[in-house]
Amino acid sequence: MHRRFTVVTALLAGAFAVIAALPLVSACQRRASDTSFLAADAQAAAATPTTTAETVKQAGPMPSLAPLVKQLRPVVVNINSRIKPRQGRVSQRLPQGHPRVRPPQDEEDGSGDEEDSQDPMERFFRYFGQPTPNEQERRGLGSGFLIGDGLVLTNNHVVEVQDESRPGRYRPMDEIKVITDETAPGGAREFSAKVIGNDPKSDIAVLRIEGKEVEKLKYATLGDSDSVEVGDYVLAIGEPFGLQATVTSGIISAKERTQFGGPYSDYLQTDASINPGNSGGPLFNLKGEVVGVNAAIISGANTIGFAIPVNVVKQILPQLKQTGRVVRGFLGVQPQAITADMVDNLGLKSTKGALIADVVKDSPAEHSGIKPGDVVVGLNGKPVNDNSQLTRDVGVIPPGNTVKLDVVREGKPRTVEVKLAERPDEREQTGRTPSRSSGEKEQGDLLGLSVQDVTPQLARRSQLDASTKGAVVVDVAPDSPASDAGLEPGDVVVEVNRRSVNSAADYRSAVKTVKKGDTVLVRVKHGQATQYVPVRVK
Repeated sequence: MHRRFTVVTALLAGAFAVIAALPLVSACQRRASDTSFLAADAQAAAATPTTTAETVKQAGPMPSLAPLVKQLRPVVVNINSRIKPRQGRVSQRLPQGHPRVRPPQDEEDGSGDEEDSQDPMERFFRYFGQPTPNEQERRGLGSGFLIGDGLVLTNNHVVEVQDESRPGRYRPMDEIKVITDETAPGGAREFSAKVIGNDPKSDIAVLRIEGKEVEKLKYATLGDSDSVEVGDYVLAIGEPFGLQATVTSGIISAKERTQFGGPYSDYLQTDASINPGNSGGPLFNLKGEVVGVNAAIISGANTIGFAIPVNVVKQILPQLKQTGRVVRGFLGVQPQAITADMVDNLGLKSTKGALIADVVKDSPAEHSGIKPGDVVVGLNGKPVNDNSQLTRDVGVIPPGNTVKLDVVREGKPRTVEVKLAERPDEREQTGRTPSRSSGEKEQGDLLGLSVQDVTPQLARRSQLDASTKGAVVVDVAPDSPASDAGLEPGDVVVEVNRRSVNSAADYRSAVKTVKKGDTVLVRVKHGQATQYVPVRVK
């Protein structure tokens, strides 16, 4: 019995020993497993970079424009200028013809604060500080770029100012200095410069710098602005607010901006940040080619800038180098845009083309048979999309050349050859000022117009030629179709729906057939300007 008890006790003790040993084995296994995981983590930690710089280095080089900028900076220059006023005071007016997005305020509106009425479209070239009558000179700065042979391209308003003694004329700065970039051959050097050619209408000027080793300076490559697409990346380099060699980047935001500026304006819009002082500087594509010359901004909008397309510059550059001025071809027409309301009346399929509102007497267009109402849809085989394009394309063709115009007349196509003449000096057209007659007024018609025959007195009052025939508008009914279309007293109606109007009786006869819902195409003269106006009858 005692032996059996001893055996049972021994068996139980062995069982308990086995049970007690199991956690120890499990703990050892876990410890070994943990050790293996720790070893793996340690190896992984040893393989992981310890700094973010090493992470970026392993990912490869980051994209940068620095190599391109290093190549381009040497061709960009700063232009410092100085001018002495001829009179005891200094005019604060901007040069005539600079880009506008709204017309200037009338002198009769009682506004005496010129700063408040300043045009929102501002030139880059600014004078720092407000000169007083006691100051003897003004200084300004802008930008430019080298184009070879010691020539510098910039904006005309950087090197010239409006001559107060001769309205519409400009005079050069008394002193012009061109300063190269510190990265240019020879470093930052100062050269005297003079204007050898300028064109106020396109706001382009060419300077020649004088000094030693000018021929060793690097110069820019002129690209192709026609190939530029909206969304292409661009760089602007210049001296905004006197900050030398400032580089900004962006994209081409839009093309063919013609809402402001003169008849030869055709701007590239960019969101590359440009400011006063960038004026005249280059706008580069990512190939390092100049695609535009920075020229204007909208005040208060730092990312809305405008550049003159380099192809416009290339067209006039040979004349600027050779003769110092640009002589433009003259066709002798007043073109206007075509609206959707005119398409059916003109026998067209779309609004593309330039509608000839008037033909200048004894002009090349008149001698070639061009008539009011013709629609020019092509010039030398190139499509003409609107009236602005026709003006620009004709303007870059030298006088004496013969051009082929594709014309639609009363819905039928034809080709007309015209030998261009030299463009005469353009006369500034005044704004439209209503001129009411004190004579008897008749009751308005369906269009809302009261008209009478053109008399010598009315012709003088409306600034018309004495030989003008038509029906002069003496009153426009408020809220009438004519009022909505913009017709004013003083306008002279010379056509209604392509039917000639030589008198008030002709006009009344022409409008008798007009019904409500019709759109009447009225040809109107105001002073020396003529245009077609669509009038929608309510």
